[in-house]
Amino acid sequence: MKKAPLVLVSGLLSSDTLWEHQVRHLRDVTSSIQVVSPIQNTPELMVQEILGKAPPVFALAGHSMGGWLCLEIMRTAPSRVSKLCLVNTTARDDSKEKKENRQKMILQAKEGRFSNVVKELVGKLVLNAAVKKDVEKMFLEVGKEALISQEEAMLMRKETLPILPGIACPTLVIHAAQDKNFSFEEHEELVERIPHAKLAIVEDSGHMSPLEMPQAITALLRCWLTWL
Repeated sequence: MKKAPLVLVSGLLSSDTLWEHQVRHLRDVTSSIQVVSPIQNTPELMVQEILGKAPPVFALAGHSMGGWLCLEIMRTAPSRVSKLCLVNTTARDDSKEKKENRQKMILQAKEGRFSNVVKELVGKLVLNAAVKKDVEKMFLEVGKEALISQEEAMLMRKETLPILPGIACPTLVIHAAQDKNFSFEEHEELVERIPHAKLAIVEDSGHMSPLEMPQAITALLRCWLTWL
């Protein structure tokens, strides 16, 4: 079986650190691995960066904001994606509350309260206490300017529900059972609307599952790359 190149797209305030376990343990089932962590302030620029760094055809996986960007790529360049994996994400537009929260985080960061934003995010997104410090460190290192740009881009995001029935490539949707950011219903919706999509549930993990339950995410990605 021919090994596909793999592109991993990071979420909000995340870097290569998010995918360290997966990069280390999936090299034998891929021809190459490229991690992209976009920090531009528009969806178009983020998509351009991912496609610019990706091979001509590739397997594509994204976490959270990265999952939304994967769906944007399925809208703009579906012929380049051989397989799709969506981790802890949604195709829905933001609720009014989520949009207001994004605006609040941008304002807090601009006012010099970025560390407070990070602490709030870690408290909401991470279940596994053992990795809270690592996630906080990663968020702080990626930094205030990245947060502002990424949140500005996500305020421009549009729902991708209409494109889901047209996704023809093998697709895996991963839901973390204790994710407080995206519900089981949102992941179930992805599976119901994408033809032949499969759903996997990772127990004992919050939103940051590639770091909270790295072995489980790696095992699922391995199955997706080799079996689907």
